[in-house]
Amino acid sequence: MKIRNKIIALIISLIAIPTFALAKDGPYAGVKYAKIDVDYKTVDGVDLNQVFPTDFNAWDLHLGYNLGNGFFEFGYINSNKESKNLGSTNFGSVTLSANTSLDFDGYRIGAGYNFPVSKEFVIKPFINYYEIDLSASGTLTVTSGSTTVSATSTVSGTDTMIDAGVGFDYLVNDRTKISLSYARTLDSLDDTNKVQTLALSANYQF
Repeated sequence: MKIRNKIIALIISLIAIPTFALAKDGPYAGVKYAKIDVDYKTVDGVDLNQVFPTDFNAWDLHLGYNLGNGFFEFGYINSNKESKNLGSTNFGSVTLSANTSLDFDGYRIGAGYNFPVSKEFVIKPFINYYEIDLSASGTLTVTSGSTTVSATSTVSGTDTMIDAGVGFDYLVNDRTKISLSYARTLDSLDDTNKVQTLALSANYQF
C-alpha cells in the first residue's frame, strides 16, 4: 500500500509541474558531439580493455519532432577511428610491435519527455535504441634494421544496444536550444559491460 501511495504521489507531483512555454509542436534538426567511454568484458581470460581503445569521439546528426512535452528522434552517429598501442618486443635485432583500431557508425531511434523547470531550462529523460556497424583491425609490424613489414587483419559486424539518460536544455529562444546530456547502456554491445556517453548538442526547430 505504501509503495502504491508513493507512486500515486509521484504521478501527481509530475502533473503539478508548472508548464512553461516550450518549443511548439513540429520538426527540428540538431547536431551532437559525444565523448563515449566503453568498458569491455574479460573474454577467455583476456581483459579486452587492454586490447581495444576505450574512448571515442563521435558526431550525431539527427532529426526530431516535438509533440506536446514529448519528443522523438532519428539520428545517424559516426565515430572517429581510435587506436591502441599494444607495445613492442625485441628479439635480438628484430622488433615486433602491435596495435589495434576500432570505429563505428550507425543509426538510433530515440524518445523522451521535457520537464520544464523555468522558461529557459528543461530537464529531459530519454531512451535510445541503436543499430551499430563496427570495424576493428589489428596490425603486426616486424622491424629489422631499415626493413619493416606489416600485416593487418580487419573484422566487422553489426550489433545493437539500448541506452537511457538525462539531458539539461537551455532555451536560447523559441527555436534554438543547447543541451548537455549523459547516458548509460541498459542493454550493451556484445563483449562490453557498459557504454557511457557525455554529449553536447544544439537543436533548431523549423
